[in-house]
Amino acid sequence: MADILLAHCNHLFFDRKQARKMQPYPPLQTLLAAACLRREGFEVALFDCTLEYTPEAFRHALDRHHPRMVVLCEDNFNFLTKMCLTRNRELAFSMCQAAKEARLPVVVNSSDATDHIADYLHTARTL
Repeated sequence: MADILLAHCNHLFFDRKQARKMQPYPPLQTLLAAACLRREGFEVALFDCTLEYTPEAFRHALDRHHPRMVVLCEDNFNFLTKMCLTRNRELAFSMCQAAKEARLPVVVNSSDATDHIADYLHTARTL
């Protein structure tokens, strides 16, 4: 059982340019957040959707780790090459939906959530 399930919303194949290059970036900010939380004594699980994502895979991670909360963490280290795509936002909303169905709180850390606060709050209310 994990206290926190950390994930990000950067699926490589949502960005054709990055898929052509096939040089995926590791989710550094998500990994650093996991290290810091673990250092503070939290049990942390990681869901990395860089190369593979399906809604079922994320739900399986929720079932496997039984977290108390979900944190979606955008990798801001590489912001210029990983600008938010609409598909990434949809992925975030899908993960939020799965967490809500599992009755889990969700925290989203991303420039996209900051830039589109109303969309994220509206989605949270209607999920």
